[in-house]
Amino acid sequence: MRRKLTKWTLMAIVILVGLGTELKFESVFADSSTITDLNQLSDVFVERLATRTEEFAVTYSGDKKQLSEQLPSLLKEATEQDDYTAYIVDSYFYTLRTWRSKAKLSVVIRYRETLEETEEVNRQVSLVLKQIISPRMSAHEKVKVIHDWLVSHLEYDTRYERYTAYEALKDGRAVCQGYTLLAYKMLNEAGIPAKIVEGTVATGDHAWNLVLLNGIWYHLDVTWDDSEANPNTGISYSYYLQTDKQMRPDHSWTKKYPKAYVSYLEVLENLQKSDPTLRLFYQWLKGQVGKSGLSMQNS
Repeated sequence: MRRKLTKWTLMAIVILVGLGTELKFESVFADSSTITDLNQLSDVFVERLATRTEEFAVTYSGDKKQLSEQLPSLLKEATEQDDYTAYIVDSYFYTLRTWRSKAKLSVVIRYRETLEETEEVNRQVSLVLKQIISPRMSAHEKVKVIHDWLVSHLEYDTRYERYTAYEALKDGRAVCQGYTLLAYKMLNEAGIPAKIVEGTVATGDHAWNLVLLNGIWYHLDVTWDDSEANPNTGISYSYYLQTDKQMRPDHSWTKKYPKAYVSYLEVLENLQKSDPTLRLFYQWLKGQVGKSGLSMQNS
């Protein structure tokens, strides 16, 4: 069944008032400030998104033509400053009224996850990481235990109702977006840089992660590894730290992301030789990565 990723949607209303006409505005929102340039406006957007502010207004006294032209891209860039925010913003719309030398911008944003819910995600992620990660673990071990925890503790939401990391933790179920958001949180909190990839698979829209491990980018699809879980261990590594080439047969994406071109199997081979203390771990993991799995997947 085809499912769409729930990324933000935008509606805009622009009201232009002639220079000779005075327009008296009602104070729709309590939060209102005056700014003079687009950099300030961008900072306001980022700040309001970080605090999950749903409604706010600003008075703009800079170049109105420039504001009107660049406002959509400014909002888009603000929502995409970090991947987590980009995928919990459900929708937003703005009203822009201009008169004489000023403009009044009112913005309404709807979120899939409240600030309190995100704070709870942060708290739960911190607790889980303390349980599964030890100070002596290598970055490779950290990625593995995070991957295994997610696959072991989550189930795919076949009703397509749970899209957030909060819902994944609360209910133990989520669609790919929830898996990916929670993986993003856990990896970054553990000191492993990660991104969210948006693409398509045979069954529809899909999301997964890119992971930066010792300077090399890899794909990590926890959702599909969960759907392929070994009946004995409950864990699959078919989509664990894969290259672009390995992912392309059943995953497609058009946006520009960091290239993943180094084989993790080759990396593990080299690590076996260079790090004797973890030789058995690398040898075992090398035997798990890249195993073929099912042809039909969750998305």
